[in-house]
This record gives sequence, structure tokens and C-alpha cells, in this order.
Amino acid sequence: MRSRRRIIRLFIYSLFFTALTASFYVLVADDYSTNEASINLSTASRLGYKQLGDIPARFIPENGDSALKRLVFIGDVHGMFAELKELLEKIRYDRLTDHVVFTGDVVSKGPDSLKVVELARKEGASCVRGNRDDRILLHYRNYQARIDESDQANDKGKDVSELSKKMRKEKKLARKMTEKQAAWLESCPLILRANKVKGMGNVLVVHAGLVHGIDLKEQDPFALMNMRSIHAKLRVPSAHTNGMHWAKLWNTNERVRRHPTTVIYGHYAARGLDIRPLTKGLDTNCVRGGNLTALVVSTKTEGPELISVGCRKEYS
Repeated sequence: MRSRRRIIRLFIYSLFFTALTASFYVLVADDYSTNEASINLSTASRLGYKQLGDIPARFIPENGDSALKRLVFIGDVHGMFAELKELLEKIRYDRLTDHVVFTGDVVSKGPDSLKVVELARKEGASCVRGNRDDRILLHYRNYQARIDESDQANDKGKDVSELSKKMRKEKKLARKMTEKQAAWLESCPLILRANKVKGMGNVLVVHAGLVHGIDLKEQDPFALMNMRSIHAKLRVPSAHTNGMHWAKLWNTNERVRRHPTTVIYGHYAARGLDIRPLTKGLDTNCVRGGNLTALVVSTKTEGPELISVGCRKEYS
């Protein structure tokens, strides 16, 4: 009888959680395109999203390595190519010893998105998919499905009230992407994993955040790209800033583990640089005149180093 009651309670809880999650998507749908707001594990799999990937072991600086190896984690670039070049020069980037990992939102908003993608692609950089990258890829996929140019012609006849300036800008960027550039951006998984990183141990890279206690393969794709806060008890993520920062919950629950995992992420520009024991937030709002920040892990230093450059101009 107790077992039966327990199953019933779990079933009711499951229905309640599903309803809350659905409500969350309804609430945030106004802030995102319909396609983006409807992305879940099923649709992400159908559209070819990669949920989880690994940073190749040959790039990971480990304890005991004698040769110089560096992992360079870079926060949201948003098409700020000049600042990215300056940052790489400041850290004395060397493709023979360094591997760059972008925390998502490589493109959009800034002036030189495709230059950033081309540099990252040619350097063999790793990346995770951000919400802005995702929007551009959705536009690209939609445009490729209607390659007869009718979409471009129709857009020209619409006024700003019907098709926002932001949407126009995103579509224009998507149309300019080459197949190789789109393929590189498409290859970015939602989560990247690296084990035995010197000074950090096990590391995960994600654009927005993670829900503690949920298997990586079961994490919700929309939340991975958009979340900022979380309900502490129900573990329901939200894109809004009111509520508990997911990083606080992660640090509280992860620190008691024998081998805790550190999460490196971007997205939360309103918080700026947010460095905690087991979470490292690197979006320092470059696209709005802030900084572009890198977290550098090296075989030649005891712990990770933070390096940043100032950004010249504000974009929206």
C-alpha cells in the first residue's frame, strides 16, 4: 500500500513539474522566437542539436604535464572581433600550445560576427551553443529551406512594426553565413566536458547554466541556453533574473561531493564577472562597452588566471 501511495505521489509531482515547466515557456515566449521557445530534448534531437561533447584530452592541461598546454575559456564575444583579437594578443595566444573554448553567443549584436566565426573555425576552437547562436542558426536553417530568395524579397517590403530591427539584423547575418561557418556553429554542443583539468578538476562548459541533480543528457536545451535563476526546491529554471541564481544552488550542493565539478559559463551579463568556488561566470558585457574576459588554465601556473580587455563601443 505504501509503495502504491508513493508511486501516486511521484506521478502527481511529475504532472505538477511538467505544468510548471510549460508555464515557464509560456511566460518567456514573448522574449524569444516561437521556434526557440519550443526547443526541448525531443525537438533538439530531431533538429540535430548535440547535447554533450568533450574537449579533446590532448588539449587539457593536467597535473604532471611537463609541456606547456593552455585552455583559454572566453566569455560572450557577440561578434566583437577587434576585441577578441586584442584579447588573444594579450594572452599571447599560440595555436601550438593553446586551445580556445567559447562559452557561447559567439555571434549577433556586434559588428563582425562572421569574422569571429571564421577565426574560431580556422583555429579549431571549441564552443557551446548560446541562445544568440541558436537564433542565427534557426534563421539560417529556415533560409536554406527557402533558398529561392522569396523570403529576402518579402522582408524588404515589411515595415519595422511588422518585423523588428533585431529580427532583420539576425536574418541578414544568417544569410551571409557560408556553409562552413554554419557547420562550425552547428557543431557546438550544448554542454562541453573536460576532466582532470589542472587546478580545477572536472569541468563543464555551458552557455547559461545547469540544473543541479539532473543528468547532463537530460538537461533541458532551452534552459541550457537561457536560464539565469532557478526555484530552489522545484528545480524549475527561468530566464529571468528574479529568484535564486542557479550558480548559488550549484555551489551549495556540489561542494559536498568528493570530486566536485566546476561550471564555466557566460550569458548573465547583468551579473558581470561572477567567480565562485565551483562556478565561473565570464560574460562581462563586451557588446555593451564592458570587457571581454578569458579564464586561462595552464600547465605552468598553479591556478586559472583571469585576463580581460576593454571594449570600444556599445552595441545592442
